Amino acid sequence: MIRLFAMIVLFCFSTVIFAIEKDKFCKIIKKYQDKAFESSKPLKIQQLKRKRKKDFSSFKSKSFEWEGKIAAIDSVGSEYAYVSVRICENAYVKTWNNEFSDITSKTLIHIDSKMFDQLIEFSEGDKVKCSGKLSSSKEDFFQETSVTDKGSLLEPEFLAKFFSFEKVN
Repeated sequence: MIRLFAMIVLFCFSTVIFAIEKDKFCKIIKKYQDKAFESSKPLKIQQLKRKRKKDFSSFKSKSFEWEGKIAAIDSVGSEYAYVSVRICENAYVKTWNNEFSDITSKTLIHIDSKMFDQLIEFSEGDKVKCSGKLSSSKEDFFQETSVTDKGSLLEPEFLAKFFSFEKVN
């Protein structure tokens, strides 16, 4: 009985920690979105990315359990699914959207997995609770997949290996 109580307390505590991390994560993103929006100077944008990386380095974990909205969901080839979840204003966690980019990351969701079965029930715009782990990066701390530095700040897309999806009403 004590063991069960301890597990419930730990689960609730970890959920609170994840929620706090999402708030902090989104505040960091918003801070640098606002600054990047005000600047068109490439050197300033580069400096802002470096400062955001330093702020992100305060996170002790790369794991997350966040609520968001499905921004994109589609098949990739004949065996995989791609998904992107909007977690805060103009910021996303996502898998790669093609097999070539995913060769080393292995973020795409295989058709024979339990997660693929979970994703079948989702459409763009659905509210979701997802868990996973953000990919690491020397350049951004969390791997960000935008083509340009300015895009990385204004509408960041962070690469993630997802563990689960759950519909939220």
